[in-house]
Amino acid sequence: MTFPAHSEDGIVQEVKIVGQHPLRGVVSIGGSKNAGLIILAACALTEETILLHNVPKLDDIRLMLTLLRKLGGIVEWCGDALQISMKRVCGDVDHDAVRRMRASICLLGSLVARKKEVLIALPGGCVFGPRPIDIHLRGLEKLGCTMSFCDDLIHVRAKELRGATIDLLGPNGSTVTGTANILCAATLAKGTTILQNAAREPEVVDLCKFLQLMGAKIEGIGQSTIIVEGVEELHGAEYALMADRIQIGTFALLAAMADSDVKISPGCRASGASLWSAMEEMGAAVAWEGDDVRIRGSAGSLHAIHLETLPYPGFPTDLQAPMTAALTQANGEGSIAETIYQNRFAHVKHLAQMRADLQLDGNRVIVRGPTELFAASVVASDLRCGASLYMAALVARGESTIRGIHHVDRGYECFEKKLQLLGARIERQRE
Repeated sequence: MTFPAHSEDGIVQEVKIVGQHPLRGVVSIGGSKNAGLIILAACALTEETILLHNVPKLDDIRLMLTLLRKLGGIVEWCGDALQISMKRVCGDVDHDAVRRMRASICLLGSLVARKKEVLIALPGGCVFGPRPIDIHLRGLEKLGCTMSFCDDLIHVRAKELRGATIDLLGPNGSTVTGTANILCAATLAKGTTILQNAAREPEVVDLCKFLQLMGAKIEGIGQSTIIVEGVEELHGAEYALMADRIQIGTFALLAAMADSDVKISPGCRASGASLWSAMEEMGAAVAWEGDDVRIRGSAGSLHAIHLETLPYPGFPTDLQAPMTAALTQANGEGSIAETIYQNRFAHVKHLAQMRADLQLDGNRVIVRGPTELFAASVVASDLRCGASLYMAALVARGESTIRGIHHVDRGYECFEKKLQLLGARIERQRE
């Protein structure tokens, strides 16, 4: 099993989209990128073999698998399943790879629990404001780790990990990657670890369920207080990742703003409650068919709303840019306040190039609609910005060109192919 075509290093790729074509059909949603990354990092906790299903074939996943291989792991595709053996963890963390992807920092908790010593670079990824890892490091210190710094490298050591009470609350709420890191380390610590203000996101729940299958003792899953009783060792497991709720949200918002009749499978009603509530408030035609959701969209069918991004169960920051695109087609003046990350508004200037009526006011974007969008040449400067530009181009008049699509490849599996199956006129090209 190989990954689909992606944005290769050093080769500029772009997509051309001819807008205003009806979208009809069924879109299948793959596994969650965000859950997949933290679960892959957790595979380093055991010597035994892990078998994972529903792993999305994305550039970020590809990079995490490269990190596992360079650490000494054996990673193989068995049909659609991914088999991982970390029997030997003998290599060093690939610092260049870590600098490219923020979620790679989640290897820190697993490796310090397994090896008691890790040298790792500060992580990279999409840039939309400071995202410090102070909470990760303070939590590991509470577990008994010491650390030193040299340039952008962190050297973490621990003679023995011991349970502790750790508060994971940061300035913008609880941290998902921080919760994942401390959770993984705590599974092999001696005694009891109490995580206060832990992230409640479904991806953290998915990680906890996976760790339980490996033999971890965890209570309070899905709650803000999680209790971990350390064990001597973890064993192998077989697990299927949850569906990607951000992909579901992106396709749902696209269907609502376009001329469409689209079924999304699965729809993940429970984990996407804040999205479905917002769409109901907008007047979107949403109908549930078992686990699937069907959305019919037409011109003038939406009305504007006001909302803010919040930690789960609030409206997700990763859907802020797609919601901004959807609001351009809603009647009236709406707004979205971004409370999680600073400067996560790169999409605004590009949507404005397509004649969207947008105004930035501090941490809030004001959107007036409905606005007829027109094709333009724009750049996807980050993952979710890219998704919003695809959405806008699909309802715009004329042919748009979107560059920087390597960002989109990080989080949307076979995005163009899925859109083509719905009837979109979209084509990837190399410059």
